[in-house]
Amino acid sequence: MRQQLNKLNNRTLIFSSIAVVLLIVIICDRLSFNPFNNTSGNLNDELALKKKLFTKYNAVISRKDAYEAQLIKLKDTYNSYEKKFIQSKTGDLAQAELQDIVKSAARKSGLIISRSSAQKVEIIHDKPNLMLVYASVEINDIDKIKKLQKFLYNIEYDGETFVFVDDLKIESTGYTTTKGVSAIIKLSAIAKIEAKALGKKVGLQSTIGNYRRAIVFVDAGNLDSIRMPVSQKFWFARDRV
Repeated sequence: MRQQLNKLNNRTLIFSSIAVVLLIVIICDRLSFNPFNNTSGNLNDELALKKKLFTKYNAVISRKDAYEAQLIKLKDTYNSYEKKFIQSKTGDLAQAELQDIVKSAARKSGLIISRSSAQKVEIIHDKPNLMLVYASVEINDIDKIKKLQKFLYNIEYDGETFVFVDDLKIESTGYTTTKGVSAIIKLSAIAKIEAKALGKKVGLQSTIGNYRRAIVFVDAGNLDSIRMPVSQKFWFARDRV
């Protein structure tokens, strides 16, 4: 009887030992405690981040010369354009100069301006002080369409000052296709004003930001042969006789 009890106790001890060992293995597996692996992972992440930053830094440095060259090119472009701005002390004087430029171009083209009026101005930059000045002119009794073509060409392409045709309206009296034509033209120019407080700045209109497409005219003996740039709005109206 005593021997059987001893065997039972031995078996119980063995099974208990096995259970304790299994429990320890399971706990260690769940915890997965390994401080060396964590330290290695953090170090790898730090090295990867430094490598990424170093690569970006080298990329920026390698493009430095290209950026500086582009900046110089932009400055040169502005300086060349600035020579064609209206230079004036005030916006009113700039508007008056714009009207004089338009009248001079009309005379060279054999046209007479019937009426000229100044329009609103728009401040587009503070330093340097730049603004858009506008003028509206009316030309009556145009005897040749080619004169109008020449006038518009001289305005936008053959002048010493940047002047843009923003809007063109042509009206025919219906007598002939080459006489009795009148036109109302809205023009604009960039003026550089002497340094002073100009107030609130507004955005530069897209009509000035985009350089004009080439103006194409076909003088085929009627007004319908005139084609203006797509960006410009115009209309034709024929009065009935």
